[in-house]
Amino acid sequence: MKRNLALTVILFLVQITFGYSQSKTKIELKDNWYHLNGQKFFIKAIGYEIGARPGQHPYEDEKKDDLELMKFDLKNIKEGGYNTIRTWSQYSEAQLKLIQESGLKLIMGLEVNPEADYGDPKFINDCKLELNRVLNYAKKYDCIITYLVINEPQTDHIHSVTGKAFVGLMQTLINIIHKEHPGIPVTLSANAMISDYMDESIFDVYAYNCYDHIEGQTATMGFKDYIKGLNELNGLNKPFITTEFGYSVSPDGGNGRYGSNTLKQQSDGLIANYRDLIDAGAVGMCPFYYADGWWKGSEKNKHNLNQPEEWFGFWGYSDLNDKYGSPRPVWFAMRDYMRGLIISPKNNSIHTNVNIPIELYNDKDIKKVVVKFRDEIIYSKNISREGYFADQLTIDPVGIEDMELAFEFYDSDNKIIKNESINILASKTAFELPKLTIEVTPGKDLNEGKIASIKTKIETNENFKLVGDLKVSYNTHLGWEIGPQASVSISDQLDIKIITSENFFNIPDNCWIVNASAGISVQYGKFIFKIHDQKIIYRGNWAKEVGRK
Repeated sequence: MKRNLALTVILFLVQITFGYSQSKTKIELKDNWYHLNGQKFFIKAIGYEIGARPGQHPYEDEKKDDLELMKFDLKNIKEGGYNTIRTWSQYSEAQLKLIQESGLKLIMGLEVNPEADYGDPKFINDCKLELNRVLNYAKKYDCIITYLVINEPQTDHIHSVTGKAFVGLMQTLINIIHKEHPGIPVTLSANAMISDYMDESIFDVYAYNCYDHIEGQTATMGFKDYIKGLNELNGLNKPFITTEFGYSVSPDGGNGRYGSNTLKQQSDGLIANYRDLIDAGAVGMCPFYYADGWWKGSEKNKHNLNQPEEWFGFWGYSDLNDKYGSPRPVWFAMRDYMRGLIISPKNNSIHTNVNIPIELYNDKDIKKVVVKFRDEIIYSKNISREGYFADQLTIDPVGIEDMELAFEFYDSDNKIIKNESINILASKTAFELPKLTIEVTPGKDLNEGKIASIKTKIETNENFKLVGDLKVSYNTHLGWEIGPQASVSISDQLDIKIITSENFFNIPDNCWIVNASAGISVQYGKFIFKIHDQKIIYRGNWAKEVGRK
């Protein structure tokens, strides 16, 4: 007994001296999920930066640990229902120790300049030196569940420094992390709208910043289906996480859904995004972000009213002296929504089998789930533990039936603490849907013309009603600009079995990649979904190393 006690003490002292052993948490990526210690783990994260309070700049000022303020934030984050934080730069060892002690997990960004020359030997060497410096202490902490090696590299910049250089740098960083911190996944945070062409197969996880704006493929395919399409283009063979999404509540500025949203629009928008992204296949969420960043408008001491980037926070600050901030309504809305997450069935999904998988991710207070259809209970099950839950639901559709499934989550006192409806289209037998396809000219090389054509063909089905206009987009990937789009009325063709349309767009000389897409809404009863198609076209072979094959 004394010998065993002595050994325990020695092991404890070793942990204190050398950091936390990475053997505490085993990470596996399988079935398109994160598995932590053998259990499916849904990443309920939030974007978080230290050193970004009023009067601070996280990337220009001297980096300080700010441990007391960080403790305050981490406590809030954990009480808010989150199990992970996402960062844009590496944390110090003192900060990592604090996260470890909090019980939260970490998706840690690395401060690799996305605007640098990826092929410059000096830059490459600097990246390697800094990464090895960070890994020297970071590898001792098992709170880290993913590394993000770069954030939002731009298309035209990758073109200018070459796709070969970009892939080379990424592979170098991946290899170092895999060697020095084995078992920890590596990815990047790509912007969905500008990085849709990128082959991300060298990474362990697919990760995108996904914003629900009103242009581009979001306009033609819908937010959910566009992001789902990205996941499908990637091959559905790795976990997919969203590393940013959100709504800015800037009093002025912005356009579309970018800026000038009300507090209610922020709350409703975040929940709608969360739902859509789960339906798109995401197994991890990192909304943007914990608190406002005054520094983003280049005046860290002033909260600029017309700068949307400064107003995405779930918490806001009243003035320069306010170091703690206060929560906005979105904080409480998200806390309540995340208590019971419905992973399956997906909203607006189509089923031709009477047995439907149920997948839930619950917090500790959920003790029972009930599913109702037309106010009748069709499923009821007690929940024995926090986290992932799987079962099967049997339905009995009559013909093709739009079904609204009402999920109710109960606590130990049998009180409802959350409810949410999932709409599905169901049938006992297979059925045909309307179909939309596009033909794009030039379709192989943008060098083949100055004018582009998108021919759209819609094959209708008498059981389904087309709703609204046909949306067509020619996303030219010029910086953050989405590119032109068109709205086409088809009201005079609704009785035709095959509806056709053709739209023309100018091809800019400095456009290196295009995503051409078209889509329209379809309705069956209360069930509304999108039919759509997209094509990616390159200019020459510049993207042979970085683009999708």
